[in-house]
Amino acid sequence: MSIPITTYFPGSSYLFHLADFQSLNIGSQVIMQGHVQTIHQQPDRSQVGILEDRTATIPIVVYPLTSDTCTIKPSTIISIAGRVEKDPGHKQTAGREAKRILSVYRGIPASESVFEKRNPVDFIPKRLSTDSEGIQNLGAWIDLIFHPILNKFIRTLLWDPAISHPFVQAAASWKHHHSYPGGLLRHSLEVADMMASMMQSSRIGDPLYELGLVAALLHDLGKIHHMGRPFTRGLLDHQSLTLEKIAPHMHILDEGWPDGATALRHLLIGYESRYRSTMLLLTILKSADKISAASEVEQTLFQRSKANQQFVRAEGPGPSSAFWRPRMLHQNQAITSAEGG
Repeated sequence: MSIPITTYFPGSSYLFHLADFQSLNIGSQVIMQGHVQTIHQQPDRSQVGILEDRTATIPIVVYPLTSDTCTIKPSTIISIAGRVEKDPGHKQTAGREAKRILSVYRGIPASESVFEKRNPVDFIPKRLSTDSEGIQNLGAWIDLIFHPILNKFIRTLLWDPAISHPFVQAAASWKHHHSYPGGLLRHSLEVADMMASMMQSSRIGDPLYELGLVAALLHDLGKIHHMGRPFTRGLLDHQSLTLEKIAPHMHILDEGWPDGATALRHLLIGYESRYRSTMLLLTILKSADKISAASEVEQTLFQRSKANQQFVRAEGPGPSSAFWRPRMLHQNQAITSAEGG
């Protein structure tokens, strides 16, 4: 077990989000966590790098005298302590505050307490997505998972950058619904919103309610496999890929809540048969999934259509790809029709 960095610098301020770094006073001692984007060795034996989270990026420097106390590697989450200094590589202009840089005293891998207490979404780099609101909403849903086993499962899953990073970048489809970078996240959040409303209407309580939220957020996770490999869409179904992606973390559910693990697999594979048992949650999940997809396609197609166009059709495969809208009456026509009747 790694030792929390506060043990070494108990008097330092704690910075929760990196976006607040540039407002700190020069000379402040601070402790923070972040994702290491880059770290490079310099000719003078110092190291310079970039620390990031979902709110901002900040420059860091590790001088030779403190390099022995730092184990900073790219693409890792670290706890870091240091002093706020003026960035010597940034030219200050009149009337503007000096840009800050963090001079690192100590950098160590994040302790277990960080992974238990912090939301993994906080450490998804801002550069990966322009949908900052969507990422914030994802974090809010994670905070609503209170069941200890489900909470540990979803957090452990999203601490894995091989899962969380493409999850906020991928499209939900190639040429159908939410077919743009970040569309998978947007679609998953819409499904979670509708899932929550329908579960409440159906009087589904915990822990099934929270299980339904987890399934809604993860139901299309397998689609991250298709990023940069669109040809695989016709070869591999995303339901099977979803189970493959979560498999390394399913031991948490298998050991802590075996029936919950079975239920989640059932929800994610989406298999229904009139001859086999199923769950009401699966019916709700499929409904929310179809509504989100159809709504996005319909709105997009009619926005691109002519003013009086009644029929639209989407390119490519997918359900509900053709839509019709009745011709709308103007208000004065509606009044005249009503009076005439």
